[in-house]
Amino acid sequence: MTKSFWIGIIIIIIVSVMGVFYQKYLSIHHCAYDGSAVTAIYEVDIVLNDGSVKKFCSIYCATKWFKINIQVVDHVIVTDEIRGNKIDSYMAYFVESDLITNKTNNNRIHAFQQRQHAQTHAKKFNGSAIDDPFEIDE
Repeated sequence: MTKSFWIGIIIIIIVSVMGVFYQKYLSIHHCAYDGSAVTAIYEVDIVLNDGSVKKFCSIYCATKWFKINIQVVDHVIVTDEIRGNKIDSYMAYFVESDLITNKTNNNRIHAFQQRQHAQTHAKKFNGSAIDDPFEIDE
């Protein structure tokens, strides 16, 4: 076996390892509060005054971060759990229910774009409507 054969094998191994590393660690978003992987249907984006965005895995993590950093927050975008649409939090309907979306932090707060979906969820999972947890008092 020649030297160039072994160099080729080593290059293939290095590229394969880099590809696996990228897919596992770099291609998914991680929560800015606890580092958990962000599931698209529960994603919360907090847009800061400078235009940058912080991504969170759940409303629980986003509200924890929001409360201590409210002075740098411009607005909050939540994901509708039914359709996956991104909407400003002030337009969303929130429900706190028995359904847990994240077992790490026991998130029980859900966001919906339509009131009917929020009411249906509340009835189905023993929940109740709550106010926007990201309301900014000015």
